[in-house]
Amino acid sequence: MNTQQAVMTTAIQGTARPTVPTAKSLTARQAALLQLAPGIASLPVFAIIAGVLAGKGIPNMFALGLTILLIEVPVTWAIMVRHVRRETGNSFSFAKAFPWSASIPWWQYPLIGLPVIIFSMLMIVGVGPRIEAVILHSAFTWVPDWFVMRPDPSMFAELSRELLLALWGLMFVAMVVVGGATQELFARGFLLPRTEHLGNWAPAFNALLFSIAHLIAPWSWTSFFLMTLPWAYLVWWRRSVKIGLFVHVGMLALQWLGLTFVVFGLVPAPA
Repeated sequence: MNTQQAVMTTAIQGTARPTVPTAKSLTARQAALLQLAPGIASLPVFAIIAGVLAGKGIPNMFALGLTILLIEVPVTWAIMVRHVRRETGNSFSFAKAFPWSASIPWWQYPLIGLPVIIFSMLMIVGVGPRIEAVILHSAFTWVPDWFVMRPDPSMFAELSRELLLALWGLMFVAMVVVGGATQELFARGFLLPRTEHLGNWAPAFNALLFSIAHLIAPWSWTSFFLMTLPWAYLVWWRRSVKIGLFVHVGMLALQWLGLTFVVFGLVPAPA
């Protein structure tokens, strides 16, 4: 084998689907109930916190961050720990919880991860808001304004600079780092391998459940599904939640960076 053939063989082997352990299967109904549980627990808490903060002139985005920290993250981890212990006989490990954690070459993260991040960002700033606006104004006109999450920079104008900076840092940790990583570990690291028996439909089913789990914004389910579908298939293809974490947290970080520029007046707000 000459040098060129060796390089090509190595590249092909690097992109082939890894062989990884398989977790015990979940039925579609079981997976749906598990995926929806954190959202069901979070919905009333978010409504209460958002209502209280609205009376104080604080945007409901901060209510979402608090709900993620106080409810969604603890409930999600409790579900995973409890389920894995039942699978294994009262023991827990990350390897057992997230069997699709195969190592992949570093160059695949930018090569196959960045295009998915770019697609997700285009959905967030382009097609997604238009879809959400149509659904919101046609089917959810009864939802009060203080409940709807709108990235309007004017909503932050009444907050002092010091309070805004403190809340902004806390919400970055809650919504991007902790929240984003927990959601991805749960949806693609924990649930997707356990629905592998659904075959090629498993990633689509996973993306659908993940979208519906955002119960505080049902008008966003369509755009969430379209945004999530590529990286669900990416994790399924590579058998590694690591690439899912790269895409999910990376996308949220870029979204947060753009919103930071707008909120703090570094760039003009979009028309």
